[in-house]
Amino acid sequence: MNDSMASCIMINFSVILHYYPCRMKRFIVPAFLFLVTIGLTGCHNKADLSVAPPFPDVATSHSCSPDTVYFQNTVLPLIIYSCAKSGCHGQGSSEGDFTLESYSTIMQIVTPGAPTASKLYTTLFAEGDKHMPRKGKFTVNEDGIIYYWILKGALDNRCEPAGCDSSNVTYTATIGPIVNSWCTGCHGTSNPSNGLDLTTYDQVKASVNGGRLMGAIQQDYGYYPMPKGSHLSSCEISLFQIWVRLGMPQ
Repeated sequence: MNDSMASCIMINFSVILHYYPCRMKRFIVPAFLFLVTIGLTGCHNKADLSVAPPFPDVATSHSCSPDTVYFQNTVLPLIIYSCAKSGCHGQGSSEGDFTLESYSTIMQIVTPGAPTASKLYTTLFAEGDKHMPRKGKFTVNEDGIIYYWILKGALDNRCEPAGCDSSNVTYTATIGPIVNSWCTGCHGTSNPSNGLDLTTYDQVKASVNGGRLMGAIQQDYGYYPMPKGSHLSSCEISLFQIWVRLGMPQ
């Protein structure tokens, strides 16, 4: 029980004392049950949605603007990993009659420029069954990603490579930043999607050697297209292909 809940219970307890000062013994149990009920249902802290979260620390690459939250690079991977799951808002198992796997479907619960009027943002702080995601909470940084993307117009924006320099393709300089931008939102957590973790060089190399990664990012027939709900640019795919031909240098 937190301090605010305890304070709320004490306020209700003082009300009982006021009305039943001479017969407290007869009302000990009813009063206790009443206070517990109030404590559990009426005294929870509610987030003050008028207080904006700090601007998120969004990893940038390919000359992305550091003061812009990109939907395709940052917002979509976060929502897909957290919300577009089986039993939630994924294809074929959507709750509330909508999925959250693309820009068009996500915009069903977004009011551009107004985070506190957007269900996508407010449900992050709702209570009980209305809280999303169902398991756990977003970090302050993730709250900020959603907030500032909506605040700045909820655009279907994307950070594209600045040119396509293929002169020195290595994992550290070239492939790693692409993977971090597009893949680790789903495949870089404590519970990576489909059990595939892509947070290190060795993990990415192993996935390429297994034939799984290249088929997915090239969106070849028979492979599940990745990134989910989007695609890599032709330049990014070309850099991956060059990296593989070079023997996947670190």
